[in-house]
Amino acid sequence: MKKHLREYYKEIILSLMPQTRAEAIPGPELNRLTHLTSRVVKDLITELRVEYPICSKETEGGGYWMAENEQDIIEFIKMIERRRNAHNKTIEVMSHHIFNERK
Repeated sequence: MKKHLREYYKEIILSLMPQTRAEAIPGPELNRLTHLTSRVVKDLITELRVEYPICSKETEGGGYWMAENEQDIIEFIKMIERRRNAHNKTIEVMSHHIFNERK
C-alpha cells in the first residue's frame, strides 16, 4: 500500500477509535468499516501505536480503544507479554521436533 494511502487509512482508523474501553471496537468491525483486511488493519494500528496509546483485548468482547489511563496500558503490555511467552514456548517445542528428527 502506498504511503499516502496508508496515511489516509490511519486517519480513518483514528477517527473510528473509541476513547473508552467500554466502547472498544472489534477488529472485524474496523475491517468492515475500512474495507481493509485484518492484517492491514493490524499493521496500521501497529504504526499508529508509535504516537497513540491504542490498546486491544481479544477476550471478553475484545476490540480496540484509546487507553484511558496507565492501567489500560499496563494490562495491554501484560497481555502481549503472555502471548510472546506462549509463542516462544511453541518455538522451543517445535524446534525440538526438528532436532529429534535429525538424529
